Amino acid sequence: MRKLFRAGCVLSAAFLLILSSCTADEINIPPSLRGSRDLQQMLRIARQSASRPAVRYAALEPVISRYRAAGEIKALNALLGRFLQENPGDPYGAYYLMAMAEGARDTGSKELSLDYMRRLLKNYPDLEIAGRSLHLLAMAELARNTDSPREAIAMRMEMQQRFFDRIDPGRNLYALAGEYRKIGNWDAMYAAYRNFLDYPQTVIPGNPDAAYEIGKQLEFHNSSKYWTMNDLDELVRTVKYAIRTRDAALLKRYQAEDFFLMSWTQRTSDDFTHTRMNLGSFLQRNIRYRSELESFSNDREAYLWSAGWSWKIPTWYLYFRKIDYPADPEINGRWEWAGIYFGERL
Repeated sequence: MRKLFRAGCVLSAAFLLILSSCTADEINIPPSLRGSRDLQQMLRIARQSASRPAVRYAALEPVISRYRAAGEIKALNALLGRFLQENPGDPYGAYYLMAMAEGARDTGSKELSLDYMRRLLKNYPDLEIAGRSLHLLAMAELARNTDSPREAIAMRMEMQQRFFDRIDPGRNLYALAGEYRKIGNWDAMYAAYRNFLDYPQTVIPGNPDAAYEIGKQLEFHNSSKYWTMNDLDELVRTVKYAIRTRDAALLKRYQAEDFFLMSWTQRTSDDFTHTRMNLGSFLQRNIRYRSELESFSNDREAYLWSAGWSWKIPTWYLYFRKIDYPADPEINGRWEWAGIYFGERL
């Protein structure tokens, strides 16, 4: 990896020689910048330093800053594109393409920006600027913004391999698993999730319970899934029958493996909510349940009101959930009795 530097010493040594001995081709400078003589001088130096990439870079770096400050992004991209066309093997090409990509992005040209990033990765060696790898920046930008899951996968895999110590590997693995999910590569998705759990310190923005949820997904993936049913109505009828006949074994048979018991204000990530409890010991003759599911049930979640349990909170809502498991079409879309909410719904 080549590290960028401000080559003032290179310029000072070459400046007078180049400026006094060359006649540069005219460059179309935007009207807003034509009054700047030093800008014109820097462009002449860059234009006449075909055999000295470091001099060209040192001359163009302040030019790029001036164009950006003036809002001349399209003109800047045209200028840098011309230099790259004239010097296709320039070792600083990654820097110029990154500048072009950022300019295209800032003017709303997302696809053009991503194309510049792809050219950067394919055609130029990596550079480091302000302690950051341009290849890593390009990969991260492509991974976040491409419309192709396969391209995102390729970028995240390379980031994991080449820049393991410069990224959050847990967050990258979490995102990688999401891309595998998009293309239906379930084995790779679960492998990425398993690796994600090796980084318990990772925090996923917007999902503080990500590690818990992934752990439960993996448990479900590896389970027998014997408690699931194709039809919600049949599952509810079976649970009602077990309550009515006080059949503790049948009641236990249809509890999900990760069955929870909690109040409406708790979160399923709380360890206490998954304490195993023998519901059969709470079965009483006077337990009541409504004939219909609650009105706030929907096509993915269902609630059944019940009361009369031998517990300090007599009202329990039995909670049923549709299973999201596209890895197995025979299981995906089935229903499970996932848990119980104690007390009246808030």
